[in-house]
Formats: sequence, C-alpha cells, structure tokens
Amino acid sequence: MQIAIRHPEIVDNLILGSALCRRNGVPEQFWEFMKQATLANMPEQLKEAYLKVSPNPKGLQVMHDKDAKRMVNFKDIPDDQIESIKAPTLIIIGDKDVIKPEHAIEMHRQIANSSLAIIPGAHGEYIGEITTLNSNSKEAGFVIPMIERFLDK
Repeated sequence: MQIAIRHPEIVDNLILGSALCRRNGVPEQFWEFMKQATLANMPEQLKEAYLKVSPNPKGLQVMHDKDAKRMVNFKDIPDDQIESIKAPTLIIIGDKDVIKPEHAIEMHRQIANSSLAIIPGAHGEYIGEITTLNSNSKEAGFVIPMIERFLDK
C-alpha cells in the first residue's frame, strides 16, 4: 500500500491481503497483544520458515523486534493518501480475520478502482498462510485462481 501511495508509477496492480490502514481496523486487544509480543510467543511455523532461508539465525530476533515495533507504533494512513491509490486493487480478508470486515469495506470505498473479497476463514487462511496449513481449508483453491485472474487483467 505504501509503495502504491509513494511510487504510483511503478504499481500496475495491487493486492491487499488482510491489509490495515487504521488502528481501529482491528480489535483493541490486538494492540495490547502486540505490546506483549515476544519471540517466545511467535508462531513456530514462522520461526522455522525464517530459519530455513536466513543465513543468520540471530536475525530472527531482530526481524521479530522490528515487526513488533512497527505494529506497536502503527499510525493511521491519512484518507487522502488512501484515496490517491489509482492502481487496480484487490482487497482480500477472511470473514474471521483479525482485520474487521468494516475496515476492508471502508478501504474498498476509498480506493476508487478496487474490488473486495471477503472469504470464509481466518487471517491468511484464504491463501494457505503457513500458520493455517493444517486447517483443511479449501478456500485457497478458488482464491489463488481469483488472484491470478486479477493480475492477468
């Protein structure tokens, strides 16, 4: 989203999967959880995936801390910046996502050339996100082709 706002000339299509542009787009307890985030309570699947591709295992702590700090210090994206997005945009969330459906609907209304898909399931489950791989969800079977069709336009 930030690339589309700051460098619109290089963005042909934009997919916002479980994207957040306002703090009120998630339940308040999300922010409290992020304040308490530690490497110990990071999902094991994410740690393992990082360690498979990183030559420096100490970087996991650095990445975790930067990500947690980025979320704790998250600031709302101003309306005019969201509305400045001109690239065709596909907004996708799960109906049981951490992102509130109302938030995704508001983004859809603000981004003129956008489509919205609210898919059954949890955060990222609609594309087989690594922490949901054991959920037996079948949604990725139709969401991935939907994303491919969107990108082929």
